[in-house]
Amino acid sequence: MNQPPNEHRKTLQEIDRLLAEAPDEAARAELRRLRDRLDAPEIRDVARALEAAPPRAKGNLVLEFHDPLIPGLLTATGCVVSAAICLFAVVEGFKTPVVSIGGTPLSLWIVAAFAGACSAAFTALSFARSFTIRFDTEGMTSTSSGARWRSLRVGAMSWSSIRALQEHANKGVLEVRAAGGQVFDIPMRVVNYPILQQHLSNMVMLYGERA
Repeated sequence: MNQPPNEHRKTLQEIDRLLAEAPDEAARAELRRLRDRLDAPEIRDVARALEAAPPRAKGNLVLEFHDPLIPGLLTATGCVVSAAICLFAVVEGFKTPVVSIGGTPLSLWIVAAFAGACSAAFTALSFARSFTIRFDTEGMTSTSSGARWRSLRVGAMSWSSIRALQEHANKGVLEVRAAGGQVFDIPMRVVNYPILQQHLSNMVMLYGERA
């Protein structure tokens, strides 16, 4: 019952192979830390659950990271404020449909409709992405839209071809190098960037030594 499932065991065996081929103690220490993380009881439980689950289509989405077109705090605040104004106008509209502001009559129902439309617009904007990267079981795929990240190098890469990572803090970009000289850029401002960076680091530890 304590034996790791097949695919998980293969991954551990692959790390053991890399340990035997590691060029120095620093590389071996990194690989041991990776093995310890992957051999934790909770990771084994997840691996067993995945193996017991129905087969997934090849390349099914596992993780997605993105850079919002508009900061989440702004869209969330706009949505909440607009919804509050809409609710207030509806409640007051039942009592006094028309109010006077500076001598000008104003229908609270029009205010409610406008505020409701603004709330819906802010909600829609919260789903707009300027950059998206998807991780699945085969590799990663990145896309960008708009002018913000137009210069980034995007595309698809399999995990087996990943070779190295390099952060360019001055540009706010993580550079991912693949076999054959391919280079992909990832904005360091994507949501949950530390998780993304850790996952890519693990992939480099598994495959980077083959470069």
